[in-house]
Amino acid sequence: MQEPDGVLPFYLTGSPQSSRAVISGRLARLSGPVSSILSRHAWPDAVNEVAAEAMALAACLSSQMKFEGVFTLQAKGDGPLKTLFADVTHAGDLRSYAAFDEQALAGVPCAAPAVLPRLMGSGYMAFTIDQQSPTRPDGQRYQGIVELDGPHLGDAAHLWFKNSEQLASVFLTAAAPSETGWHGAAIMLQSIAASGGTGEAQPGASDIWHDAVSFFSSVKRAELLDPDLSSEQLIWRLFHLLGPHIQPLRPVRDKCRCSAAKVEGALRGLAEADWQELADDQGLLVVECEFCKTARSYSQDQLAAL
Repeated sequence: MQEPDGVLPFYLTGSPQSSRAVISGRLARLSGPVSSILSRHAWPDAVNEVAAEAMALAACLSSQMKFEGVFTLQAKGDGPLKTLFADVTHAGDLRSYAAFDEQALAGVPCAAPAVLPRLMGSGYMAFTIDQQSPTRPDGQRYQGIVELDGPHLGDAAHLWFKNSEQLASVFLTAAAPSETGWHGAAIMLQSIAASGGTGEAQPGASDIWHDAVSFFSSVKRAELLDPDLSSEQLIWRLFHLLGPHIQPLRPVRDKCRCSAAKVEGALRGLAEADWQELADDQGLLVVECEFCKTARSYSQDQLAAL
């Protein structure tokens, strides 16, 4: 039986006898959401691979933070893959999007793991938290931007945490297709600050961190994607000497945030001349969501009534 899609949080204490959390960890494994999202797009496998990794990494990172709203991972580059986008809400609703030069990408093979320089060239990655709550409906935005300096998505995430929180962290992502669809996974470790916020790690934690990273480096990408190896089994296999404590799974699902109300709100700002220019041969204005590919059609009479 396939385990549920989601992010499994855990922490390490340093030994089975200790209860003090020293290192925070996350393991994201996504099959259903990744497969259903990618199935709606006619993307080459090279794009599917890195998009699946991006979705798993976004889910992993979002579960590491306390927020109400949307966490977004977005990369821009000058290579064949121009834009890579994945976002997830605090409730676990996931979306993804990619834009690429189809002709330039035709000569780029799918290889595991996906290597960013080959696909995106030089560019940047932005990590954004759009914080929203009932008391602050207008929200508040936090954003960090780092260069695409490294072969994998996890390298950009590592640099972001190093610059923003000054805490040691390590990441690994993986993605691959199977007979049932695409699968994406990401695992991360991060030292826990002594004060509970940013800053230095807890006293005496350096040896535990060294051991944790050594165990972490032994994990294979194939293990992250192995359906016969559960998330709990993988965590225990890697870190059983360091007192792992596993917390409840945080579900992740394929759910777009588009709606007829949002589309119609945007259409109200169009002049009649714009409607005419954008309408098809039948006089219908068709709006397709770039994320979920849902198409909504409006006649001239419907547009006039908005």
